[in-house]
Amino acid sequence: MEKFSILEALNTAIETEKLSIEFYGKLFDTIKGEELKELFKTLREEEAKHLVKYINLKKEYEKRERIVDLGEEAQLFLKALSESEIFKKTDMVLKKFKEGMEMKEAISYALEFEKQTLLFFYYLWDLIEPKHRDILTEILKEERGHIINLSKVLETL
Repeated sequence: MEKFSILEALNTAIETEKLSIEFYGKLFDTIKGEELKELFKTLREEEAKHLVKYINLKKEYEKRERIVDLGEEAQLFLKALSESEIFKKTDMVLKKFKEGMEMKEAISYALEFEKQTLLFFYYLWDLIEPKHRDILTEILKEERGHIINLSKVLETL
């Protein structure tokens, strides 16, 4: 089995944040209501902050002589999560969104994406060194907030 290191996990986190930024940007550009527009703007801005934090965290781990070994179970789990359908489908969803995706479908997709992302980041939290956990704790709190906000929006549609 090819090793799935903390760097691959952080690369997945970085790519996830990039996809989220693009997706929430599309929602922001498309939506008409000011309240929803503000929500998607905020979500996009928070994901952009997360992206910077993951990039900096990755740089921190790249400086080391020794890459942190995650162990076989963690490697398998993170690899499976990073290759899950929800992450692979995002490009297709973005294309479909351009063609006129219904708002309820878009919000449902965003909610599922956030749930999968949260699961990935929770597992990453267990693997990251304790001195870096404050960064992930903050991001996890914001990601949970995204799920709550999107759930509330979905209930109103």
